[in-house]
Amino acid sequence: MKRHVLACALAMFSAPAALAQTLEAGPDFFWNEDYEVAIARSAAPEAVSADATIWVLAPSGYREAVSGENGFNCLVLRQWSAIFEDQRELFEWEELVAPICYDPIASENGPMQEQLLRARLGLDGAGHDEIRQAVFTAYAEGELPVLQGAAFAYMYSDAQRITPDAGHWHPHVMIYAPYYTNAMLGGNAPHSGDPIAFEAPGTPRTVIAIPVDGRDSHIAPQLGD
Repeated sequence: MKRHVLACALAMFSAPAALAQTLEAGPDFFWNEDYEVAIARSAAPEAVSADATIWVLAPSGYREAVSGENGFNCLVLRQWSAIFEDQRELFEWEELVAPICYDPIASENGPMQEQLLRARLGLDGAGHDEIRQAVFTAYAEGELPVLQGAAFAYMYSDAQRITPDAGHWHPHVMIYAPYYTNAMLGGNAPHSGDPIAFEAPGTPRTVIAIPVDGRDSHIAPQLGD
């Protein structure tokens, strides 16, 4: 990833006025920590993210930057979070930015722990096929805990860049619902803006995205070239 000058309008959690700042990202995937914390917090409503644990990316993987109290965990996912197979090319797209806040169940189980593993492997130079195999093996051997019920995550941030074409997709929530299929949601079309089981449908890793248009996106720092 190229060095970026990142112009951002940060919603301050302790004051109603926004603070405009310009922060320079570090080389590659490593950003100014205050900036990354702000981006991560922007994934969820203030009532959630203000007391959440915040993680930032480091050379060895994600590390805890801010200790929280409510069981939620917020971080900014990078290219290794892309859907296996369907988004294989995104593993090479270094501009992918996906701020997310996991609820306590998703934090302790596969949804978040899988992403921590993916990032460690990606930073070590692993590609799509290696990461996919390592993830599936970790689930099979019990190293990644499989959800026994539903879990939840927020993805409200207007800083998200999901794909080169979609850019900032709908603010949405993620439901981790083992074995769900899109047919169980009514067979919604992929780009309809309706809820859709978009990743690993019918498996223990099923993820449902539910757009929440009609509400304002949570204000977040804007990424610029």
